Amino acid sequence: MAMKKKMKGNITSPALPGKSILAEVNNNEAGNIYNSLFAKNRKVEYDNKYIALVNIRTNPDNQIFRVMDDDEDIRILAEDIKRNGLMHNLVVFPEQREEGMVYVLLSGERRFRALNYLQEKGDATWNIVNCNVVITPLSKNERKVLLYSANLQVRGGFSDEAIRRQAIAEFITCLQKEPYNMSREEALGATKSISTVNPRTIERDARIEEKLEGKLKELLNDKFLTRSECETYLRFEEDIQDEIAERFAKLQKVDCHSSDAEDAGKNYVEVLRDNLHDAFRELLYDAQRQGTTKEYETAYKKAILYFDDGLAELKGKADEYGKAKVSSQPKEISAIDYEGKKEAARDRARKEHEVTETKSSMIQKSVPQMVKKLNKAYSSKAFAKALKGVSKESRDADVAALNEIIEISMFSSSLLICLYPFRVKL
Repeated sequence: MAMKKKMKGNITSPALPGKSILAEVNNNEAGNIYNSLFAKNRKVEYDNKYIALVNIRTNPDNQIFRVMDDDEDIRILAEDIKRNGLMHNLVVFPEQREEGMVYVLLSGERRFRALNYLQEKGDATWNIVNCNVVITPLSKNERKVLLYSANLQVRGGFSDEAIRRQAIAEFITCLQKEPYNMSREEALGATKSISTVNPRTIERDARIEEKLEGKLKELLNDKFLTRSECETYLRFEEDIQDEIAERFAKLQKVDCHSSDAEDAGKNYVEVLRDNLHDAFRELLYDAQRQGTTKEYETAYKKAILYFDDGLAELKGKADEYGKAKVSSQPKEISAIDYEGKKEAARDRARKEHEVTETKSSMIQKSVPQMVKKLNKAYSSKAFAKALKGVSKESRDADVAALNEIIEISMFSSSLLICLYPFRVKL
């Protein structure tokens, strides 16, 4: 593990907005609240003023969050504002443009859109709105950090996993730039302190965004792959990731002749596609569990060959189904689909049995190797010495990782006892 270099005492970095700070700003207590965001020698000033709604502009940096708010969300918020008033001021900064002075949003775009909705419905109450105006000149990166800080705090749930990953990764990147100049570990720790997202999730999101190769990431964002399986693909070399992505991309492009009807379930070609996806994923997992390089390479080649053969078969089945769908009557199509699904289910059950048999010795194979490696590391004098220079964030991450191993071990042990009590001796 790379050691984090400690900062000298004479280096001063801007502080970050804490949850209480952001809450105070949004509760109309602007004053000098944002001063805590920066170094003590930097004075940030504000004005509280009423601004015409037509003079306020959305912030291009908010695009990543904007897509999460649909028209119905905005309508509901507008109705709430109409009933209860504007509970939180908009936060803006002035910007001179060709059309004159305008005010660009740093916080409150959802409220701004809701106010526009009310205005369009003929309610002139909110044509002029109370705003907290940051009047100290800020760099583009400083403004972006403020905007992302507010969103990461408020949008703790993040309905879209892909957007959350991208937002977290971009925020970490911003904190490593001027004037913050944080290390990657410092930026990661700062993100955890601001966001309500689980710290472990933040670590995983950042790792995927930084290390997952392009096409695999596209497939993840398209929701063709899951985050959990992509975490496994991260362990492969870049060229291997490319090979895996190439095959999943081919699988995604297979025309399964899906129905557009809302109540239509998956046809048997879609079932076959999912079966191939799952089997390929399990074979890749198995390759990573191998103890030697030779065993790993053999298992990986097996996975690739299995997929390539399965893809050719799937394309053939898809073509047959497509032709039948064009030429046959609905009843005949239903019969084909029914028989096909039965065949696919039998095939999946057979393959799952094979996978289970392959996995049966996985624990005996992998656990001793893990224990040996950990014991070797912990018994080293260099390891104990290195611990003294590790940051708190790194130590916390190590503890979390070890706790995860403990939790998995306890669960696995309980599962074995419950399923096979006659085979397990404590």
